[in-house]
Amino acid sequence: MTSRVKSPIKSPVRWDTVENGDAVEVRHNGRTVFRGLVDARTDDGDVVWVTAPAGGRRLFHIADGFDLAGVPA
Repeated sequence: MTSRVKSPIKSPVRWDTVENGDAVEVRHNGRTVFRGLVDARTDDGDVVWVTAPAGGRRLFHIADGFDLAGVPA
């Protein structure tokens, strides 16, 4: 059995270290595709919902090749 070490917000490690309200940037192929606040996340850290400051909410799944990075609030 291997132990999983929690790390700062960094993909492709599970997104289980983000919390509601964290400011994040979602990237795909090195390009920023969405930026906002974490609205919700699944317990396993595979899926996050991010709300944009101007409105709108999007769901992102780690298996779709997205990277998640924390940004200064």
